[in-house]
Amino acid sequence: MTTYSITECFLEGQHGPMRYWESAPRQGVPVVLIHGYGGMIEHWRAVSRPIAARHSLFALDLYFFGQSEIPARPPDRRMWVEQVAELIATVCPAPVVVVGHSMGGMVAAQLAHDYPHLVRGLVLVASTGLRDPNTQPSPIDQALFSVLRTGGVGELLADALPGTWGARQSLTAAYYRKDRVTPEMVEQFAAPLLRPGGARAYLAVSRNFSHLSLEIERGAITAPALLIWGQHDRSVPPAHAERFKQTLLPQAEIAVLDGSGHCPFDETPDAFLNVLLPWIERITTQPAITRSTP
Repeated sequence: MTTYSITECFLEGQHGPMRYWESAPRQGVPVVLIHGYGGMIEHWRAVSRPIAARHSLFALDLYFFGQSEIPARPPDRRMWVEQVAELIATVCPAPVVVVGHSMGGMVAAQLAHDYPHLVRGLVLVASTGLRDPNTQPSPIDQALFSVLRTGGVGELLADALPGTWGARQSLTAAYYRKDRVTPEMVEQFAAPLLRPGGARAYLAVSRNFSHLSLEIERGAITAPALLIWGQHDRSVPPAHAERFKQTLLPQAEIAVLDGSGHCPFDETPDAFLNVLLPWIERITTQPAITRSTP
């Protein structure tokens, strides 16, 4: 069996330094992992090594999150897409299989659209990004976002709420398997909130959620696509996988994993890998589709 290692690195990007991991040796297919809102590289802990055992693994902290820079400009999907594209162009042998979770799925889909020559395969895991005029936030969510958007009040909340409390509440709500939310994981997710400017960085992203929707025509993304959802996902219900297929990715395959909520790669990692790895092997034995950037 091939031995491998995973190294932490920093790349000076357009909007400041970004943290990323890469595995060695280079083998198989380059796979890029993009975390979701509030996440960081470590959230892929349960699947990163099994992937690296077969393929070249790359994972990054998006700007505003983890240990990457908190830029002075407002966050938006284009900034994150440019960040991932810069990482791929600099350190990855393109084209890659890009795997995006939740908000990171929105980034991955936009990347596949804007930089098709960089993406060999697109995997969306419980992805956000679709607009649904028939779906309205709950009264509690509406009240929360109203408070967050209020100048001054949101900042007071961001500064006052302990990072560990916020991290624990968010993880508990997202996970179906509560036993996976360990004290170590809570501390890991709380750490970026406790760094200087960290809580306000998350607040800035929260205030821009309404601008984080995809505006891509059906069929405009031609890369092979896989949609992986947790059966018990209450944050982004599995019905959204079918909506992605109907409205954006008609070529997509769908896998819904039982025993998992919003984070199937961490809640049911074996089932997740049993779907992802064979799919990568299958789509990468087909000739790559080469297209120039628009």
